[in-house]
This record gives sequence, C-alpha cells and structure tokens, in this order.
Amino acid sequence: MAQGTGILEREKQNICTYVENNLDTFAERPLCEVDSLVLSWFSNFRLEALGEQLNGWDITSERAPRLRDALRAECFDGLFDLWDPESCKRLLQAMAASPRFRDIRVGGFRLSRDTPDEGWPKQFAAVTLLLDDGAAYLAFRGTDATFDGWREDFNMTFARPVPAQAEAFVYLLDAAQACPAAPLVLGGHSKGGNLAVYAAAEAPAEIRERIARVYSHDGPGFDAEFLVSEGFCAIAGRVDKTLPQSSVVGMMLENQEDYSIVRSTSVGIFQHDPFSWVVEGQSFVEVEGLSAGARHVDAALNDWICGRTPAERDRFTSELFGLLGATNATTMAEAREHWRTLLPAMATAVADMDPETRRFMLRTVGALVRGLLPGGTDEEAEAAEKDERGAE
Repeated sequence: MAQGTGILEREKQNICTYVENNLDTFAERPLCEVDSLVLSWFSNFRLEALGEQLNGWDITSERAPRLRDALRAECFDGLFDLWDPESCKRLLQAMAASPRFRDIRVGGFRLSRDTPDEGWPKQFAAVTLLLDDGAAYLAFRGTDATFDGWREDFNMTFARPVPAQAEAFVYLLDAAQACPAAPLVLGGHSKGGNLAVYAAAEAPAEIRERIARVYSHDGPGFDAEFLVSEGFCAIAGRVDKTLPQSSVVGMMLENQEDYSIVRSTSVGIFQHDPFSWVVEGQSFVEVEGLSAGARHVDAALNDWICGRTPAERDRFTSELFGLLGATNATTMAEAREHWRTLLPAMATAVADMDPETRRFMLRTVGALVRGLLPGGTDEEAEAAEKDERGAE
C-alpha cells in the first residue's frame, strides 16, 4: 500500500510542483529542461492582457519589468483563457513567488496574428526573459485554439518558412541586438518549439554562436531537406527535444531531431498538455519509447504526408479548414461543440476525394475537434469514432 501511494504521489509532480519546491536561483543552479518548459509556457499566458508593459526592449535596464509584475489579479480572466486555466494560474503564482523566477526581467513581447497578402494565416507570439545568470531565454508561444493557428501547423507539412517561422527569425535578430552580451537560449512548446529550432538554424553565424541551447517541447518536426541544411547541422548538437510517450504533434513530418520521451499522467493526444508531464526532483521522468498507439498513429500520419506532393498537402489543408470553418466557428473549442453534426455533414463534401484521403480527412477532423483541447471524455471519443465510421 505504501509503495503504491508513493507512486501516486510521484505522478502528481509536474511543472507547478517543480516551481513551488525549487527555490535556488539560476546563478546557483543552471537552467534545466524543466525550467525551459516553465519559461516557454510563460509565453502561452495571454500577456497581451497586461497592456504594453512587457513590450519594450529595455530588458537589460534596472527599470525593466520583472516576471512578478505579470501577476495582476484584475487581468486573470484574460491571462488564462486556454489550457487548464487553474493550472496556469497556479504556475504563474508560483513563479511570481519564487526567488528562482520572480526577479527575471521581461521584455520584447510581440504578438502578431493576421493573414498576409498570399492568403496564409499567421499566429505568432514571443517574449524574452533575462535570467539572473545573464542568459536571455527567448520563449515562443505554441499553437493557440484558433483555426489560423492550427492551419499554420498543417502548412508546415508542405511549405517553409511559414509566416510564423519567418517572424521567429526576425524576432531572434531583434532579441540578440537588445541583449548584446547575453548567451541566448531559445525554447517553446508545440509550434513554439518548431519556431525556436527554425530561428536558431537560420540565424547568421555570429548570432548562432551565441546560442547555448534550443528546447523543443513536443514541437512538430522538419522535412529531410531542413535536417541536412548547414544551419541545422550547426546547431543540432544544442537542440533538446522532449516528447510525451503518446506524442502526435511532436512527431509530425517524416523526419525528427533526436528526442527524449517523458512520462505523462494523461492519455493519447491529451499528453500534449505540459501539466501532465511528470517531474521528479529537477528532471522529467523519462520512459524508454513511444507507446504502441502513438507509433501507429504517427506512422499513419507520416506515411500519408510522405505519399502526397506539396500541392496535394496544400489542397488537403485548404479543404480541411474550409470544412471546419463551415460551422462559422473560429476556434477548435467552438467547432468541438458542433462535432456531432459536423462529421456527418462532411460525408457529402469529401465524396470526390480518393478513399484514403477521405478517410484521413474525417479522422483528422475528428481528432482535432475532440482531442486537441483538454476535457474530452471516453464517451465523446467513442461516439465520435462511430460517427466517423458512418461518414466513411
């Protein structure tokens, strides 16, 4: 009984308990991969709710805002509108109270969400955190709940750079100039991890030499051409990629950087949630390999991607998000409310597709609508799968 209780207690340890229990400064103990997930998640808070206080680049000045300044109760409703608001609030409160995090200088917050002339959507946000050991951590925001944000992820399967990748490169140049003496660390969760790796690989040599580490926490991968490029090869040894054991998002595309696999307390695609990643002491609890289910889904996804030309992937993505937008929803959460009517209605719309693409389309929509935000239930999943089979 005591042993089982000990296992359960360990499984409750996550990035929140890590921040609450580790109070030494970065000058006393260097940044680790768990710190990186914490700092990268800071960019996922809706910092725009704070106004413009974090936008300036005077981050090396004593006048620069500190991380603790982000803890403003009057802004809580806007700060925590996605990904388990209660856990987000707990994490920010712990960071604002901790001597390891509270005095971090914050600046350079940038938010951009629009549709450029070529018609491709962009969802980008980043912020720079200056640690007390002198390093500057560039945190890139992951995918939000909007269709534009998710469409840009799918665009990564047939185009490079997508608008957010191009903006991440420019952001790195600006941050490097604003912090001229600082070693640079880049990181992000989900799409933010991909942006961090892309910016580092594309950076000029003099900036690339200043990059100490690049962290991708369940970030999508890259195509084979990128992984053999001069820029990526120059920083490959400094890339630290972590995936949960049932990763889907982080295994997108047919080739991968080296990675380690983290235990999660959740199941399936819900393991993308960083609050489910198990921490023990000052490290993630690692497992030996991806789950069998994840290997099957990843193989099917990447086989389909590899078997289609970039033009076919472009067409699929346009049709996919056209179908999702047919409900007049703009976010995954809104579409998820109507999935029972959405999936059957798709049967007519996808009738002219070849059987394999049609099947992939229906299952992709089903996974996106019910699975990419926390809160799904086994009953909903089973009902959705029945509807998908009927639509096929």
